[in-house]
Formats: sequence, C-alpha cells, structure tokens
Amino acid sequence: MKVEQLVEAIAKLDAKDALQCRLTVDEWKSLAPYLSVRFLRPGDPLMEEGDCEREFFILADGELEVSVAGNVIATLMPGTVVGEGTFFSGQPRSATVTPSTPGVAWSLHWDKFDAMSDKQPKLAIHLVKGLAAVLAVRMREALLVGHFA
Repeated sequence: MKVEQLVEAIAKLDAKDALQCRLTVDEWKSLAPYLSVRFLRPGDPLMEEGDCEREFFILADGELEVSVAGNVIATLMPGTVVGEGTFFSGQPRSATVTPSTPGVAWSLHWDKFDAMSDKQPKLAIHLVKGLAAVLAVRMREALLVGHFA
C-alpha cells in the first residue's frame, strides 16, 4: 500500500467533513513511518462502540458502515477520517465502524502522534488543524440533528 493512494483518496472526497489538510505526497511520506496500514475485511469491526483506543483512521480504499446501538447511521467512503473524537479525548467511542467491502485504512495511534509531534512538528500541526476542522463540522452537524449530548 502506497501513501499516494491515501493522498488521492483524501483529495477526491467531496464531503463537508473531508480532511482539509492538503499535505503534499512528500509530506505524507514523511508522516508515513508514524502511521499503520490496516487491511480491512468485511464484517471485522475497525472499532467498536465503547472502546477507548486513542487511534484514528483514514480510509484509503473500501467502504465503512457506522452503527450506533446496532443501527447503521452512515456509510463512509475513501478519504474519510474516523475515530478522531476518541483520539483526542480518550473518551469511549460513540459508534461501531465495520467494513462493508474489502479495503485499506491508515491509522495514527496517540503514542505515535507524540513521537511525530517531536520529529515533524509543522506537519503534526497541519494534521491537527485538519482533524479539528473535521471535528467542528461533525459537532455542528450533530447539534443540528440532535445527536449531541
């Protein structure tokens, strides 16, 4: 799996909550050693409601279903960020995310983010700004539809 596929997926996603940090391929290559690649199989949860693992994912290929209390509430396409809330807060995940097709996701764990912040501070700031924008859009949308508690 090459980082170019991830960059292409991020650039192509046309969604309100798309990741807005437009790092170059070379900048993503600098961040790649801190990221992990996960090959997704349909039905194997990427994350489960209630878990507290401080890790977020960017879907590079495939589709993900988001469910709350067993009800599917969204389908996510390549380029989408997922898990950012728990990544920053350490609070339990609010949803289960399961691949509906084979795919690939790149992840960043909190411990690796700390190391990345020390070695690549400018890139870490760009990434955090992009993730903050995702959180802001999702929080606003949740408030508008009444899913914010």
